[in-house]
Amino acid sequence: MAKKPKKVAVIGLDCALPHMIEKHIEEGYLPTFKKLRDKGVWADNCLVPFPTVTPPNWAAIATGAFSGTTGITDFHYHSEGEELDNSHIRQNFSSERCQAEYIWDALDKEGKKCIVLNYPSSWPGKMENGILVGGTGMTIGETRANLPQLDMTFSVSADQLVTTGFYPNAIRGEFQDAEDWENVDELRDDPLEMVVPLKFNEAEIQPVDTTWYLLARENEDGDYDRVTLSPGRDFNDAFCTLKVGEWSSKIVTNIKFPDGSDHEVFFRCKLIELSDDAEDLRFLIGAMVENDGWTSPAEIAKELVSEEGCFHAAGGMVMTMLGLIDYDTYVEMNDHLSIWMADAATTLMQNHEWDLFFMHSHPIDWMYHVLISQLESPDEKVRAKAWEAHRKMYEVEDRMLARLLEAAGKDTLIVLVSDHGATPDGPTFDPYKALVPAGLSAIVEKEKSDELDLREKILSLSTSEVDIAQSKAIPQREIYIYVNLKGRDKGGIVEPEDYEKVQQEIIDALYGYVDPETGKRPIALALTKQDARLLGLHGDRVGDVVYAVQPWFGSQHGQILPTATQGVGSLKGLLCLTGPGVKKGFSLCRKMLRALSFTRLLKTRTSR
Repeated sequence: MAKKPKKVAVIGLDCALPHMIEKHIEEGYLPTFKKLRDKGVWADNCLVPFPTVTPPNWAAIATGAFSGTTGITDFHYHSEGEELDNSHIRQNFSSERCQAEYIWDALDKEGKKCIVLNYPSSWPGKMENGILVGGTGMTIGETRANLPQLDMTFSVSADQLVTTGFYPNAIRGEFQDAEDWENVDELRDDPLEMVVPLKFNEAEIQPVDTTWYLLARENEDGDYDRVTLSPGRDFNDAFCTLKVGEWSSKIVTNIKFPDGSDHEVFFRCKLIELSDDAEDLRFLIGAMVENDGWTSPAEIAKELVSEEGCFHAAGGMVMTMLGLIDYDTYVEMNDHLSIWMADAATTLMQNHEWDLFFMHSHPIDWMYHVLISQLESPDEKVRAKAWEAHRKMYEVEDRMLARLLEAAGKDTLIVLVSDHGATPDGPTFDPYKALVPAGLSAIVEKEKSDELDLREKILSLSTSEVDIAQSKAIPQREIYIYVNLKGRDKGGIVEPEDYEKVQQEIIDALYGYVDPETGKRPIALALTKQDARLLGLHGDRVGDVVYAVQPWFGSQHGQILPTATQGVGSLKGLLCLTGPGVKKGFSLCRKMLRALSFTRLLKTRTSR
């Protein structure tokens, strides 16, 4: 009789692509992924939920329910009672939005012990016996729940770049002659200082005005080669002294808030650039996260101390896209996150009894938003750098996996899963381009800012301003178009008896639209809300028409069907099982396997 596992550990890697993992394994990398593949069951053709985005898909994996049942039907939700346009949508990162039961809540009722680490939309928790760490965003310290567009707040501050150059949202300064510094050895002839007024980017509550200092010093040849960050002009209080390419060790300090309180935070810094004459400087102050406030029970946070691990807003994704940092720094930032995750998981599994461990890690998803299109660049140098960063990011997660497997133990069923894949960028499809000529929508064009263009690159949300009073059809979120219905919607103009007629007119307009620049039809699928049940989409949180775009349109994932492949990319998800009672070295080559099937199976077995 086959041995049965005593525990289950579900490890979620956002956007991990099985065929990419296989590629790097064959190149001689990723030993932990190889171990899991060779010693377990590997499904490389896994069908994920639609839309192919973070909140609904991780909710489906954790509940075993389709998105229509969970009520997490897109990256965003619409605020009920408001107009149908995208100005009234909020991000789906709260457990209170989920209408289905999470597996850890079901097990908790049965007296089982569960640990949930950094799982999107898991906060606030309901467990009485379990441990919950994070869950309000994609990483600890980040909150996205109920915020508009792609907005986020960070515990105390997102990453801050101090520079002499011109970079978006950076702290720009100039070096001046350093004066009145105390306790400095080897000050040399021409020390320079820069006054650094912290911006506390994305702070949930803005701290009081805080000024730190950078001190640049010369080497024996008269070239500036090191920078010191200090809260004052006393070297004894300095946080770190770095040369180009160096990261600081973990820094712990207190930040003052308007109510008079001090909040202890931790972070790391890197000197990215310093020219010999100190004219060019880029100094990264990493995201500041408080030492508590993100665990339940609250005292668990005190256990989760990592000497090297820390956090960075969106893993440095936006900073990389805007050219503030290079690929090496970007990979290192995500390594910090994965080290913290491994340290936290190890501490939790070793210090506490547990039956189920459930976690999520986001670096691979961020990485594809940054560079998946560069993987196909016609420029050989660009392509080579992108592939190197791609491999290194998977190696980051491979090292984390090795530590997780060791902590989980041999009697544990390991489930490795991803929520969706990604394909290279294509032209953005704006549904208004199809609806306006058909007389279904009326818009007022508004000027797009660089910020909106970046948001469009990550999430394909229409930025057109709709004239609600003149529109029968209104696109909303990523994959929905609503009939502007009288008696249901604020400002509705379509009579109830014309509802199905307008639905069909919307579908006809979508299918009939040809993108003038490419000469191709963007729409892969368009169907009524009634028919969308076949995609697992139903209920009050689904639009009247559901549509999907071809993989050569759109941005990586979201609007693209889970069966799609394009170029180097694929929307297929990862599923690998290994441990007691699991076949070894078995490749599950079914045409499609639903990623949420194992959750249903676990819930069924534990309820018996």
